[in-house]
Amino acid sequence: MLLEISGLSGGYGAGDVVRDVSCSADAGEILCLVGPNGCGKTTLFRLLLGMLHQSAGSICIDGRDTASLSPRELAKLVAYIPQYHTPVFSYTVLDVVMMGRAAHFSAFEAPKAADREAAFAALEKMRIAPLANRSYISLSGGQRQMVIIARAICQSARLLVMDEPAANLDYANHKRLMDVAVELAAGGYCVVMSTHAPEDPASIGSRVLLMHEGRVAAFGTPEEVITSGNLERVYGISMDVVTVFDRYGKKRTICLPLDGPGGGEYGGGETC
Repeated sequence: MLLEISGLSGGYGAGDVVRDVSCSADAGEILCLVGPNGCGKTTLFRLLLGMLHQSAGSICIDGRDTASLSPRELAKLVAYIPQYHTPVFSYTVLDVVMMGRAAHFSAFEAPKAADREAAFAALEKMRIAPLANRSYISLSGGQRQMVIIARAICQSARLLVMDEPAANLDYANHKRLMDVAVELAAGGYCVVMSTHAPEDPASIGSRVLLMHEGRVAAFGTPEEVITSGNLERVYGISMDVVTVFDRYGKKRTICLPLDGPGGGEYGGGETC
């Protein structure tokens, strides 16, 4: 198993935000994190990336306990793809992608020919090589997200962590990004992705971690986790989970928030 999280707890000094979380995912799989705002998804990512101290439990990537790894060693195992990236300087796309190679040479070394080749290979993989010499700040939101994924690929890590990567994208770019995640998993990567759309794991996920108040509400396959009962318990609103078939005969899952019998009351729970 490429990623194994066991009994993990941690947070921001005074107390744990994430408590006793266990889950796993392997190469070739997509693990989707789902849950309302404040449920602990981002904190779990920060623990996974070594940005926060874990008070209990363990995170193992490719059989190695991350608590024993240096930041450089960890960067060779896991790459982070934020939901939005605002550049400070007007780098070219190629420059941004080559930054993914930083863990492979020291601060006093310049990128080598092999690093440049790896950057071009990542751009080709994402089908954005024609953008190599464009200014990164001139790109659209969808193009920037593809560049950041290329940077993560260039990092040569097998575990890709995506924090709500489609949050700021239009519908077409959202669909394209989901397709990219599927392609990356098919290529041998393990993709860990958070999302506010329960339909995403139902469509592309191999495993789903549903979180509530820092704990595991459910973990398993999309069919096991994305149910009306689980979603109602976590989000505090009535939900229907409907299966339909599109025009090509592909099975699709749709999650529908419902108006209550009293005219759309929320039942007192958290909302997303």
